[in-house]
Amino acid sequence: MLPIDHGAMDEANEFFTALRNRAPDEPTACRGWRVRDLVAHVAAGAQEEADLIETHLRGGTARPTRSFDEREAAYRALPYDELLGALAREGGSLNAAVDALIRSGGEVEFTGIRLSGQEFRVHSRSELALHRWDIVGDDETGHQLLAQPVLTAHAAKVLSGMASLQESAAARAVRVHREPEDFAFRMRSPGSDDLLVQVAPMPSVKMMSPVTDELPVIRCSPADRLLAVWGRRLPDARIDLSCVTAREADRINAFLYL
Repeated sequence: MLPIDHGAMDEANEFFTALRNRAPDEPTACRGWRVRDLVAHVAAGAQEEADLIETHLRGGTARPTRSFDEREAAYRALPYDELLGALAREGGSLNAAVDALIRSGGEVEFTGIRLSGQEFRVHSRSELALHRWDIVGDDETGHQLLAQPVLTAHAAKVLSGMASLQESAAARAVRVHREPEDFAFRMRSPGSDDLLVQVAPMPSVKMMSPVTDELPVIRCSPADRLLAVWGRRLPDARIDLSCVTAREADRINAFLYL
């Protein structure tokens, strides 16, 4: 099982339950990826994180995070039953490594940013909640998983700092053509701080108090906000753009959707 917080929702169990109800070659919401491709992605990510943490804990020389293609190739080649076994095995190794990192109080660099043990734990929870949605789509369990504030706060850090990700603020900002030099917008959800998305000049995503200012504001549920900020395309009716101009809406959509 991948790491989860005690008392938190069990993203790992819900992810494995989703896998039991889908065939390996069924498509997912990730363009071009089947269920087996998502499993390879999650298993390889767990192995990569565990190796980086274990290297740090034994005092070894830190190395850069490997690319998706480099670390996933071996897992994509496995028969599906073996791949599921690898997912459970690598998840267990990551769980143990994260526990040890928490006890040490240290931090480890992953994909360009430093994460504590607790942040690695939340990163796993976020991956599982998002990729569960990629597999099964909308349901009440997914809504509850994705609405957790800790996952939104983690997204702000990751999308601001992990510039090599295609979902990062920096990577997505280049798709917004001829934006004003200071273009930004707020993503607002009931009962929560805003996500302030700065597109230019320095792309970033931050949690901010929901104040009234001159910035465009779009509104959606907490779960839909997490999906959108991670680049998942949603039906138009679920993102309220009624308070922004047509030009602002074009820029916002160009930024959000991969």
